[in-house]
Amino acid sequence: MDRKILFFDVDGTIVTSDHIVPESARAALKKAQSAGHILIINTGRPFRHIEPQIRALGFDGYICSIGGHILLNGKDLVYRTIPYAEAAAIRDMGYACGMDMLFESEQAIWMDERCTSVIARREFAWLESIGVPAFTDTAVPDFAFDKFVCWPQENADPERFECMFSDRLDFIRREHSMREVVLKGLSKAGGMKTVMQHLGFDCEDSFAFGDGANDLPMLREARTGVLMGNAPEYLRKEADFVTAPITEDGLALALEHFGLI
Repeated sequence: MDRKILFFDVDGTIVTSDHIVPESARAALKKAQSAGHILIINTGRPFRHIEPQIRALGFDGYICSIGGHILLNGKDLVYRTIPYAEAAAIRDMGYACGMDMLFESEQAIWMDERCTSVIARREFAWLESIGVPAFTDTAVPDFAFDKFVCWPQENADPERFECMFSDRLDFIRREHSMREVVLKGLSKAGGMKTVMQHLGFDCEDSFAFGDGANDLPMLREARTGVLMGNAPEYLRKEADFVTAPITEDGLALALEHFGLI
């Protein structure tokens, strides 16, 4: 069997909305690695925000924070972050434009007490429950972040916010009016290119598995892009193959379909 490099999103691809890794997915990933394939997580989450049960699956590397942090065999290959002065300016303008914001970093999760978003508060509480240090006071010198997500409040001006930082940040539109915000030029596809070049893989030997809008660059970059059956309907035309939903053994079925296990 030819050796391939496989890139996986986390949420909705490996783990369900209830934070459960299906047993079929666990077994399939183990088989794929035993067959000699290289398995890489490619996620919007910072590394520290990846659940222990995911890290315990034994991946060969991690592309985190939409390509801002890349780890291979436990060592940093790339790490980009936003320091305090710039982070504070982004935070202040965000609130001036009526945005709720959840700030993510390798060190912590930050949510200012002004945040009213129910989704943000739920995510903040969950990350705190799995051991991510969580803070509500952003007016401190060590406030910094690698990326953030934001939602417009009522009467917000998200376009003004985006325009103010369009030369420095990329705003990725997600569901529920959410924006996932990263340093300019970062993407899951860019992270893939860096990893493949470092490991000596050609794009022809790559597969990507995902389920969301921020996975599109990854699906397009890979030789074969696989979309989970639980993904939104409008994304299906972007994939080379659509498998079953994660809750119906979709990941294992896709790996079997392509003869990877």
